[in-house]
Amino acid sequence: MKAIILAGGRGTRLPESAKDIPKALVKVNELPIVEHQLNLLKMHNISDVIFSLGFRSDQLIDYIKGKYEYVVESYPLGTGGAIKYASSSLSEPFLVLNGDILSDINFSDFISSFEKRSSKLLGSVAVVWMENCSDYGLVKHKKTEEGFFIVEEFLEKPNTPMSGHINAGVYILTPEALSHKKEEIFSIEKDVFPELSKKGKISAYFHSGNWMDVGTEDRLKTARSINWLFYGDK
Repeated sequence: MKAIILAGGRGTRLPESAKDIPKALVKVNELPIVEHQLNLLKMHNISDVIFSLGFRSDQLIDYIKGKYEYVVESYPLGTGGAIKYASSSLSEPFLVLNGDILSDINFSDFISSFEKRSSKLLGSVAVVWMENCSDYGLVKHKKTEEGFFIVEEFLEKPNTPMSGHINAGVYILTPEALSHKKEEIFSIEKDVFPELSKKGKISAYFHSGNWMDVGTEDRLKTARSINWLFYGDK
């Protein structure tokens, strides 16, 4: 299965760490965020990667040194538009990773669980449990008669602290999941996932291991203190 890494963001929530570099090249434990992602993908024998680039794309193009495919947005397309653009040549389901996520998600198991039910689904989203979901939207899910979980609803950030499952920023999508979107600029979280959940066409994959959004300075500082984020050789 091919993987798309969304690495076109401006890193506005990392004003110091991403001041002169794209967010994906910010280092955690001596490795850029994107290298942690690539190493985890390799651990699951996924080496066919397409980078979705935008802001400061030249630095990332230089970093990957022709080892991976890439597309460059002429202007911001939103998460959905970026995925559609990067996946335009694909005819099979593909994996998507947000560029500011670090985890030890078992991609092999994620893919296997999706493939067992792919005839019933257009996508799957990895979810993680958070004791305080104030900074994240909630994912409401239910168990089907077949024994797997589908997403019922994607909810906005709660107004008061509460626990629940959140979107982990890692997805499997089929080309059909995006084929109906005629507009060029749109959000995968707001414009696609709610539609798929209403149709019962997106499943939830539960990740109980390590996971962190490193998109802010405070979260990045915390990530740099955790040893499990280091994969592979320096």
